[in-house]
Amino acid sequence: MAKTAKRASPASPPRARRTPAAAAADTATTKSKTGLIFEALPARYGDCLLLTLPGPERPIRLLVDGGPSGVFRTSLKPRLDEISAGPPAEKPLAIDAVMVSHIDEDHILGILDLFGTLRDADERRAPRAYQPRWLLHNSFDGLVGEGEGGAARAMSGETVLASLNAVSGVLLDDKAHTARLVLQSYGQGSKLASLAAALKINRNPPDQGLIQFTTAQPRVLRLGDATLTVVGPLKEEIDDLQKEWAKWKAKQKDKDATAALAAYLDKSVPNLSSIVVVMECGSRKLLLTGDARGDHVLEGLEAAKLMPASGPLKLDILKLPHHGSSRNLDVSFFKKIQADHYVASADGTYGNPDRETLEMIEKARPQGGFTVHLTYSAESCDATHKDWLKDRKEGPFDPKKHAIADIVGRWKSEGKIRVAEGPVRLAL
Repeated sequence: MAKTAKRASPASPPRARRTPAAAAADTATTKSKTGLIFEALPARYGDCLLLTLPGPERPIRLLVDGGPSGVFRTSLKPRLDEISAGPPAEKPLAIDAVMVSHIDEDHILGILDLFGTLRDADERRAPRAYQPRWLLHNSFDGLVGEGEGGAARAMSGETVLASLNAVSGVLLDDKAHTARLVLQSYGQGSKLASLAAALKINRNPPDQGLIQFTTAQPRVLRLGDATLTVVGPLKEEIDDLQKEWAKWKAKQKDKDATAALAAYLDKSVPNLSSIVVVMECGSRKLLLTGDARGDHVLEGLEAAKLMPASGPLKLDILKLPHHGSSRNLDVSFFKKIQADHYVASADGTYGNPDRETLEMIEKARPQGGFTVHLTYSAESCDATHKDWLKDRKEGPFDPKKHAIADIVGRWKSEGKIRVAEGPVRLAL
């Protein structure tokens, strides 16, 4: 991971030719003070964040997640190619760290596509377009305490696969679907690890161990002049997951045991597999949450002694947990953590960002004085949410319960809470 011997000039990164998405993003830009640039690219229902820091010779870059299928082609690759083209040109484009916060496909598939592109270039003996240096990622194997590929071997038998297919008869349909995806997602993490090894991209510096928070030795990573303090996942929760995995392995041919593991993972993995970091650069502070539960984010911040003795934690940017879902969030979360900018990376799929989440933010801070960023327009999110409910036969779209466009419209009219819709680009 890149380090600097002295503080770099706070100048902004070089300007590149503007794509339509990047030009639209400039509407959310504030005057740069530290040279830190935060971008949330259009990632459908997933996350794809690009953070750029000033460096001694070139900008230093952190890529956080790559979104679901298609996002690499439509958003990430065009943006990386735009930066690479310059001026000044930078080929291959250095990416100092790639962080995959979550094993679900809406975070990892775009990174798999990125790494796959590099592998294909190597096989053709062609120059790489991009050069990642570090991969920060907790694989499913690592989370459950298996060696590389161990989870795949444990779950590949016909009996186990049959019991996975029977899970939907034990759990509610929505949870069964989620749990099956979780149980099968180890393959994506294993593939990512294999690609990283083949590309000689180092994982989880300095010791290749899990990225987790422990009170005995809090993990702080350096990226240029910035620090990334890990506040999640919590070691105690990973220990609990490993115990559940061990129980399942002891009787893995038992359909009920597989269903029980699936139910546990459905509740646990969004938090356990999400790397949560506080990024600090000069006076600027950002909280990157992945899909972590709000209460566990607070627990990690408290344990890391990052919460103030009185009053809320003040941030420049809060990336809303789980795409702005209201699940496992409450008003107190937004009273304890307050930001100048709240970023919801979502397009309405799964109902994200939830109307209830926006209401929570407003209830916590009725005086306003901050900006809420939506990576897609409120009207577009509502239309996608409506179609999603229809496809799942979950009843009609109720504007009073589901819509966010009316809240956003009122905020714009009142002027206390600012709203920016579309790709996000913030210079801090």
